[in-house]
Amino acid sequence: MELNGYTQLEKIAEGGMAIVYRAIQTSLNRPVAIKILKSALQNEKHAQEMFAREAQIVAQLDHPNIIRVIDRGTTENASPWFAMDYVEGTTLSQAIKTGRLDTAQRLRISIQVAKALAYAHRNNIIHRDIKPGNILISSDGNVRVVDFGIALISENTELANHNAPNEAGLTVGTPSYMAPEQRQGASHATPASDVYSLGVVMHLMSTGSLPKPDSPPPNEINPSVPKALSELILLCIAQDPAQRPSAEELTSLLLRTIKGRHLTEREIKDARATFPDPKDQFRLLDVLRETPMGAVFLFENRADRKLIVVKKVVGETGFKEASWMAKQRHPHLVRVLGASRNERIFIIVMEWLSEGSLQNRIAQPMELTQFLPLAIQLSDAMAFAHKEGIVHGNLRPSNVLFLKSQQIRISDFGVIHAEPDRAESDNTKPCPYSLKDEPPSEAGDIFSAGVLFYQMITGGPPLWRKGLLAPKKIFHEQPQALQTLIKSMIFREIEIRTIRFDEVLSRLRALSADISNAPPLL
Repeated sequence: MELNGYTQLEKIAEGGMAIVYRAIQTSLNRPVAIKILKSALQNEKHAQEMFAREAQIVAQLDHPNIIRVIDRGTTENASPWFAMDYVEGTTLSQAIKTGRLDTAQRLRISIQVAKALAYAHRNNIIHRDIKPGNILISSDGNVRVVDFGIALISENTELANHNAPNEAGLTVGTPSYMAPEQRQGASHATPASDVYSLGVVMHLMSTGSLPKPDSPPPNEINPSVPKALSELILLCIAQDPAQRPSAEELTSLLLRTIKGRHLTEREIKDARATFPDPKDQFRLLDVLRETPMGAVFLFENRADRKLIVVKKVVGETGFKEASWMAKQRHPHLVRVLGASRNERIFIIVMEWLSEGSLQNRIAQPMELTQFLPLAIQLSDAMAFAHKEGIVHGNLRPSNVLFLKSQQIRISDFGVIHAEPDRAESDNTKPCPYSLKDEPPSEAGDIFSAGVLFYQMITGGPPLWRKGLLAPKKIFHEQPQALQTLIKSMIFREIEIRTIRFDEVLSRLRALSADISNAPPLL
């Protein structure tokens, strides 16, 4: 087997529809996993549709606990393929068989899969085949959910009807992990069906067996399972989908239930060193992110059970802005509760916003009615900051947080690259939200916001050809006033990017009013 741009192909797995190879990507000299449709299925329309949809779905998802598609093409004999990150490790299925998982590892796996599902569900994607064989565990304990080949996409998304196979009368998934409603037919699956499947996986990890109708609670099968966790597992595998928590709720419930027992000694030590708590008023629940430039921790106040976020940032960049934010109460700025520093790091203590970030919601294009309120709020916050002489300098999806489904707050003013979005970690692509060699400025914030706006309405960042914007078809379908506004915000030449957020805000409000007053379509 030969593939242009890849060498040393070695077969590592085979399923009914595809073969997976380990290979070396020659341009970066890094290992990748390449999934190739079996040649015998080249003329099978249903197999081709499922394979193409999997590549399209995963390519649009960007989450640390979901495998990432990095390339795609066809072989010399016309078999389609796509390349993914290679995970050096094992599957959860293999780990369960060998009995190598301790309590902390089982909890870490459960939380990471719940986070992956919450992200997918926010982007209207239902996996429909969560099982141990589709959960990869890297050598450092990080989880990747794989195999979106039978995923269901909601009808409100761009991919919903693209290459969608007819599933009338079909049942898809793995029976042992399938929710009752999913057994009635593939189209009956909902996000709650994925939660059921994860509940079955959690039951298997906790007890060594799959749940049966007459099974006792997990904590009675295995006394080392905390009662609260046992009850949560039973909640996930409730027969009635309405009784199950959402994946987002499950993540929060898991964190509150296990109270940091999934964390390593190193993570706990680092968190305590960052946020000394001599009176033991706060309980460490999770490490949300770690990078060479800092870390983000989630704590719970033991008295009132309110959650706070503690960010550690290496260096001084952003401390002035954090101190400024601590004095503000703007409706679209994150509440900073305090900031302090020493000669090496500074920390920011801020409110916890449980609805996630914009990064979790832009795998698919937004409807205009969803986009405009968010764009107006972002522009309002940025106009206020600029009037106060504060530049953000790092505006990107992960810094736009949700208080409610349609209410946002901006965070991390001045914190440059402390928390890069996952796409930026791939050094084959430049950061789309800023221009190389352009220092932080008001004009730079305008460019970043313009890229965000473009991504929100098209499902991906802008592409450039010879320095000129190459708009997606969906961009041309937007109102002309919005196209003109976004283009004026993403001029690559700073000299002609003169628009300010006051004007952006005014034009967005005018567009929103025009749409609200437009007659209904007949």
